[in-house]
Amino acid sequence: MEPLNQYANKALLQGNVLALCVPLLFVFAAYVFLIRRARTHLEKAKLPRYDQIPSSTVKHIANKQVLRELDGKIDVAVIGSGIGGLSSAATLARQGLRVAVFEQNETVGGCTHTFEKEGFEFDTGVHYVGGFSSVIRQMYDALSDGQLKWTKLDRVYDVMYNAKTGERIEVTVDHKENRRKLTEHFNIDAKTWAAFDAACFWAKFWSHVVMQLKLMHPLVLRLVWPLVAAPYRRYSLRSTTEVLADVGFSPEAAGALTYHWGDHCSPPYRCPFFMTALLDCHYKGGGYFPRGGSRSIAKTLAAAIERRGGHVFALSPVEKILTKKGLFGQHSAVGVRVRGVDIHAKRFVVSDAGFLKTFGIDSEAGTKSSLVGQEAGAAQRALMHSVKGTDAVTPCVSDLSLFIGLDRTDEDLGLPAQNVWHLSKDFGWDHDAAYKAMLNDASPDASTAQHIPFLFISNESAKDPDFTLRHPGKSTSEAIGIVNFDLFNKWASTTHDTRDDEYLALKERLTESYLEAFYLHFPQARGHVCFTSLGTPLTMNKFLGRSKGEIYALDHTSSRFDSWEVQRALHSQTYVKGLYLTGEDALVVSVTACMISGTVAAARAHWWSWLYAVTLAIRGLPQLFFG
Repeated sequence: MEPLNQYANKALLQGNVLALCVPLLFVFAAYVFLIRRARTHLEKAKLPRYDQIPSSTVKHIANKQVLRELDGKIDVAVIGSGIGGLSSAATLARQGLRVAVFEQNETVGGCTHTFEKEGFEFDTGVHYVGGFSSVIRQMYDALSDGQLKWTKLDRVYDVMYNAKTGERIEVTVDHKENRRKLTEHFNIDAKTWAAFDAACFWAKFWSHVVMQLKLMHPLVLRLVWPLVAAPYRRYSLRSTTEVLADVGFSPEAAGALTYHWGDHCSPPYRCPFFMTALLDCHYKGGGYFPRGGSRSIAKTLAAAIERRGGHVFALSPVEKILTKKGLFGQHSAVGVRVRGVDIHAKRFVVSDAGFLKTFGIDSEAGTKSSLVGQEAGAAQRALMHSVKGTDAVTPCVSDLSLFIGLDRTDEDLGLPAQNVWHLSKDFGWDHDAAYKAMLNDASPDASTAQHIPFLFISNESAKDPDFTLRHPGKSTSEAIGIVNFDLFNKWASTTHDTRDDEYLALKERLTESYLEAFYLHFPQARGHVCFTSLGTPLTMNKFLGRSKGEIYALDHTSSRFDSWEVQRALHSQTYVKGLYLTGEDALVVSVTACMISGTVAAARAHWWSWLYAVTLAIRGLPQLFFG
């Protein structure tokens, strides 16, 4: 019995030691985690804030000698400095890769950049950001080293105004309050709301399943597609007009519910329902705006890239993606040509230039100019022709942007930090009819503020508490409308300084109509506008490399999402080995979606980035479905 007791005591002692070691191990791990976190916070505290980063950070221009010195010494070449490109670059730089970003414009940032003219500063593409769950905020913090700060818009962050009926409905940070207003205004019953919520849940669920496949190898997408295609098309890709009618909304109520369709610029009859479902919860809790203006996004991300040995260059247009053909016929991306200098990358190339500019689209007239050669990009382009023998995707609609400078502050004029959606005077809540009328009428009068489907008015400077520090005694606003590109097509081949009096007269008429709509909502601003500048579709072509002045790149129609071939064509991992897509074409439009697409592209290109992206995707599920 003694040996037995001896073994029992020994086993008991070992068990006690093990029981003591396990909690000690957890305590030690927690201690290390807290120390590391505290050290990270201390390091971030030493970094320059968003307002201390010099503007030169987004205006670095490399001479040809500097470009030559990069040849073979960088790991990754990134084409374009929109938020998709910058987030890809920042994610990869955090993993120790040496990254170089090349931007064609004189200022880095894509649609996040700002410009100054006659003493006024204007934001070009960021007007408000939603979806600010803890995960999204942490992603922005990680990419910017915690230096990007945000401010919240007013409690009433949106106003929808029906110019046909004079109805005005305020949208607040309280989602339930907004629903009560719509219920009272349009007599919507609880059964309709319940059916709508159920439709939104399943639309988001199946669209999320498909979007997550972009994190995986394209082969996984091919294998899984037959299993998900049917429910995905049924719940996510039916038109918004059809789904809202089925659940019981009146045409007027449906029009009010989709008042902000300009956020993606596909009217309800063309828009897949999952986009509406995502927008329904996107601004729960209100809208946000970057402190220091939208350029703070570009500045903080560019600074984070350079801090890790990377480069971000302006006025450095990529002329060609360098490829080589392998032994078995597969093409590989090996670098880029910038201003006549070939720069080879050790690992891979990421394109934020959009699908059309990267690969082009075949047409009867031949292949449009693209960064990838015709032979190398043939397989990617061919996927777009698999649906009914035509291009499965088309460019988005064009836009007009009026930049307004005022000689008083927002506080002096009482301009709120909010947006106004001024809807068509001819069609009111009927967005579909307004859009069709715009496409069918290319006369100048059809593009004035009274007749376009909507005019989006944004008091930009009121959203940024720091604006008055940079520009005391001034404020800025912007008015954006969509327009038929045919109206400006006759001047598409001309340059800014060679356009005739007819063009200038048209711009003046459009400017006056936009200002009158602005004064309707903010009459106190009349007499204080001292600067205006109207950007046309031709402006978009020049500064963003568009072909038809599209406000966003590819149109968000169901055909863009409803086949395996198109999903594969817009997958982050392309048929060209070592070439990855990022930006709105690779996912969907919005600042946050483009930021996520950059993380997805980095994930497909780099293993550790993939683990990080999958972790974020899992953590974001509760927010996506339950707000």
